[in-house]
Amino acid sequence: MRLATTLVPAVHALRVHRLRTGLALLGICFGVAAIVLIVVLGSTTRAKLDAEIRELGADVLLVLPGPARSKGAWSTKGKPAVTEADGEAIAQEISGLAAVAPALRGSTQVVAGNRNQSTTVRGVTPGMFEARPWPLTTGRPLVEEDVRRSAKVALLAHGIARTLFGDEDPTGQVVRIKQIPFVVAGVLEEKGHSLDGDDLDNQIFIPITTARKRVLGFFRGHPTAVGGITLRVANTAEMERLSGGVRALLRERHRINDLDDFVVRDLASAQRAQSRSAWLTTLMLAGAAAVSLVVGGVGIMNVMLVSVSERRQEIGLRMAIGARRREIGCQFMIEAGLLALLGSGVGVVLGVCGALLFGAGPAIERPETGLVILCAVGAATLITIVSSLYPSRKAARLDPAEALTQG
Repeated sequence: MRLATTLVPAVHALRVHRLRTGLALLGICFGVAAIVLIVVLGSTTRAKLDAEIRELGADVLLVLPGPARSKGAWSTKGKPAVTEADGEAIAQEISGLAAVAPALRGSTQVVAGNRNQSTTVRGVTPGMFEARPWPLTTGRPLVEEDVRRSAKVALLAHGIARTLFGDEDPTGQVVRIKQIPFVVAGVLEEKGHSLDGDDLDNQIFIPITTARKRVLGFFRGHPTAVGGITLRVANTAEMERLSGGVRALLRERHRINDLDDFVVRDLASAQRAQSRSAWLTTLMLAGAAAVSLVVGGVGIMNVMLVSVSERRQEIGLRMAIGARRREIGCQFMIEAGLLALLGSGVGVVLGVCGALLFGAGPAIERPETGLVILCAVGAATLITIVSSLYPSRKAARLDPAEALTQG
């Protein structure tokens, strides 16, 4: 049996019955499109989470204040949860840390000339840029002398620098934060947005002493309280030990017997858990989308059964002039295969276009995306061919004389 003797009639049948062909394609088309789109978007989410882990650093711990206890009740007043002294104690008593960086944070308006912008102001020490490296594009970093003198100097993130100064180099220029003049010491490299949606490029960094005395005031009303302490560990294999050591030290310093008034967070572990959760969600959604392929296969089987009934005369005539039952059955299976390939092709195009529309273009180029597309097309083809077995068998078993007289 030559392929041409069955392929040409199969193609002709699909072209003649265009409406039927289109209806048969819908289930496969949308099933493949859904799988491709879901997996690509899931891959993009995982990539962003992984990038966030790299950005945060797999070697970073955060010590954050929890609610402070006042007369047995939880409140934001009373004893400060985390202080600069805690940071100093951690640096002195916990071995294996590469950097310890206390910080304050607040939001305010910054003005340069006739331009102004609402921004995040962070009071930091030079250790912050050791704990979370952030290269400069121009200027100098903050130094310990700036902290000791409570200097009125500032580092601008990329976005706020462009907003206030355009393409001009702002180094040495003056910005006003709460009407206080600050000299721009340097500009940091562009970072973009965090997964939480925070604009990392809309920040200003000033010495922590200056922030406390002149801009942000006392955190929780206490002169030594800080908004958090960033720790960078020297060896990530010791992350769990160091996290436990920091917690034990702070519980001892804060004389805690019950609930902690602080939180120690391993950001990389939290983000990895999010990444795994995103992947599992993607697999579940892709599995749900794959069900539509099965539904599409059932639809193709029903359409082909109708086609067999409508083409009884054609089948009987072909058998009468010498076509074998095997050729008749193969023709219908080839029609199903062509439907699968055509529907899958359209589905892949729709899925890729949808991914581009949602800004997931880079994920399309990843090797795993190609593998997913191949698997989706293969599954669609297999389901379609299996669905065509019964209609093909029914067509091949038709009696020629009966088909011609009853067609």
